[in-house]
Amino acid sequence: MDKMKRYELINQLLILEKLYPEDTDYYVKNRKALENGYELHYSWLTENISDGLSKEQCKEVLDILDMYRSFTFSWQRLHENEKIPDKLKFIGFDGNYETELMGYVQYFIIELERFNELTYGKEHPYFNSHTPMLEKYRRMLALWKQYDFDLTEDQIGLILEA
Repeated sequence: MDKMKRYELINQLLILEKLYPEDTDYYVKNRKALENGYELHYSWLTENISDGLSKEQCKEVLDILDMYRSFTFSWQRLHENEKIPDKLKFIGFDGNYETELMGYVQYFIIELERFNELTYGKEHPYFNSHTPMLEKYRRMLALWKQYDFDLTEDQIGLILEA
């Protein structure tokens, strides 16, 4: 990072120190690293910024959510007034290895208030499966896409076993 870019960031941090006094310590430490040219610590400025997801990755997550929506609505159609079994509930993605995917689910369902049926009445759904799920979901999706949205109980069972 050249000196001019460092200068710009230092000034931005000085402004943030004044705007957010409760976070002053955080901004001061980062500003000092920039002022003194401690390159090792430059990455700390962005450590809380996700690498993000591509458009394709977002669409894949939405397909997975749509598949679970299909399970939910199909079960409700087939079994009126019965609770949705746990095996049909969307459990999310692994918080350690699929962090960006889990974050996107939280953003899409909680922040944007979409796919509310996948919260299953929880006020604060977590969506951390504590185990990698993406490959399993991909196998399930490949089979689910062969069916209509309204599934039979047998179709649901086959998809879950994928």
